[in-house]
Amino acid sequence: MARDDSESWGQANTGKVIMRAKIKQTGPDSATVEPITLRPGKTTRLVFKSQLVNNKQDEKKPVRGELVWQKRKSSEQTEEWVDETQVKLTSMTAGSGIKLELSTDEIYQLTHVVRGLYGVYWRNGKRLPSTGDEFELSDYVQAAKVLDTLDATARVIETMNPEGLVSLFKWIAGHDNAMKVVEALPKLAPADLAGLNALAGLGMLKQALSIWNTNRSNADENFWQSTLTQYSFVFSQVFSMPVVIFGTKTYVGGKSLEDTGGKQPDFLLQSELTSHVMVVEIKTPETPLLSKSPYRPPDVFAVSRDVCGAVGQIGRYKDTFLENYAQLHLKSKERFLLADPKCLVVVGNTEQLETADMKDSFEYFRRGQRGTEIITFDELFKKIETLIRLLESGAV
Repeated sequence: MARDDSESWGQANTGKVIMRAKIKQTGPDSATVEPITLRPGKTTRLVFKSQLVNNKQDEKKPVRGELVWQKRKSSEQTEEWVDETQVKLTSMTAGSGIKLELSTDEIYQLTHVVRGLYGVYWRNGKRLPSTGDEFELSDYVQAAKVLDTLDATARVIETMNPEGLVSLFKWIAGHDNAMKVVEALPKLAPADLAGLNALAGLGMLKQALSIWNTNRSNADENFWQSTLTQYSFVFSQVFSMPVVIFGTKTYVGGKSLEDTGGKQPDFLLQSELTSHVMVVEIKTPETPLLSKSPYRPPDVFAVSRDVCGAVGQIGRYKDTFLENYAQLHLKSKERFLLADPKCLVVVGNTEQLETADMKDSFEYFRRGQRGTEIITFDELFKKIETLIRLLESGAV
């Protein structure tokens, strides 16, 4: 840009290079930058004439330009300069080459300009600035440096296998400077944070779904107790509210003088917003849902002993918990509330229901339960699969 030399080429008292760029858009994919003086003079000067472009071949390379000698037109009183381009490379003969030597200062200024223009383009969301926009390039050089760092990081990540990437995240989390990473997160734009959260959440959801798909026939109740403890967020999909695990195998009362009969449901979940507690009992995907033969042929099937037992068991847990609430609440270090707690039984797999009559019999039974919800393992993880699809489609 043609400005007073002390402004366009010099440095402020702080040492920061002052280098302004004024933009003129010349088309949908290009915008010129007013010439920036690298070597000032009274009658001649060396300038860098540049363009910002939407480079469809490589969007990481949006700057092009040329070094040009200019001569002041007519007199020193005018600010109009013209290019000195009489010498054409195509007309040069052997031995008549031209050498243009740039000083260390001029190289620094040129690098500063180019880096700043990169930063302008990237900080503007990979969009060309509009005519009349003006930028202090010093403010944008750092953006270009960050771009280089991110590009290098992306190349490193690209060469890492998933295990290596996991190791990197674990190293960051356990590093002494991990809190600096946390402190930097609020500086991200809300959309960036949402994207990170979505990616992290999507990864956890896919991991939980993968465990289900490879363990559909696992009849070990301890395995499912451990898995649902680790991936407790799946319960939020059942209750349609954010819940956390308040306790596993937690005592809710019922012991006799002989120290027997204590009640310990598999999970106590707590609403993150209201602090109210819910009771959960789990079995396994292999737990039978119905009897093998019809209770009343040909179309009525009885619910299995295991399902009836689980429903009765969780009902007893609930009653005992309510009876002992005052005493337990007084002695508990953690604050919780209890008001007609919701009950959930996770049991079996709908793949066992081979006919429409079997599906009807199971559905009639669980819809008749008051205060206790029954959900099968495959239904629980189907909710997770649906959520994954929504996240990947951008619908949430």
